[in-house]
Amino acid sequence: MVLPEHIDAVVFDMGGVFIVPDPTVVSEILRRGGLDCEISIELAADAHYAGVRGITELLASQTVAENDLNIWAHYDREAFGRVGIVGTDLDQAIKIRAAARLDGSGVHKVWRHPLQANIVAFHRISAVRPVAIVSNNDGTAVDQCRDLGICQLDPNGPLPHVPAIVDSTTIGIAKPDPAIFDPALEALGTARDRTLYVGDTIHADVLGAGRAGLPVVQLDPLDLHVDHDHWRLPDLDALARYLGA
Repeated sequence: MVLPEHIDAVVFDMGGVFIVPDPTVVSEILRRGGLDCEISIELAADAHYAGVRGITELLASQTVAENDLNIWAHYDREAFGRVGIVGTDLDQAIKIRAAARLDGSGVHKVWRHPLQANIVAFHRISAVRPVAIVSNNDGTAVDQCRDLGICQLDPNGPLPHVPAIVDSTTIGIAKPDPAIFDPALEALGTARDRTLYVGDTIHADVLGAGRAGLPVVQLDPLDLHVDHDHWRLPDLDALARYLGA
């Protein structure tokens, strides 16, 4: 693993960096499906990162696509298991979540639980480096960034200004396609090899940004990817300190 010698700008993913699935919304989806359980807010982030590990090898094999709904059963098994759903309840939870994704009721407003400590650290980073957003998202990334207090496109507003918020649904390109990074790089005006990308998955983020020529750091707070040789950090506070913010 070689750390980048120079970092002139930083581009951030959203899911797993600033937001994770909202445990209140997911709990309601499960209740509507007939499973009475309450996912703890305190375990929301841990559940997500465990879920990411559950799909790492499948996606890295490049034999399946990230939008394949069957993949997310593996994510759910690890995520729900992390919060203590086991046995037949676990099997039922996976089926309910899959059905909700299929009919669309389990898609919108799920990825809305903010990781406040990372947002605060992002604000520190934005004071010492130009920043931008590149996210596989649902067309609402700009609104999410504003509403959750992350950043904004307006240079005159109260939040940190970013020159680009690239949303995969809006532009019709999704990670790991390296072309999704081009609008952010153009807006920042920085060299690829000096523009760091921050994400949480290997398939979309580490491999996708790497193919685009960007150095990458994976947020891996549970240290679940020790078997992979790339730069990993537990949170954005660690990155802020690395950058002197």
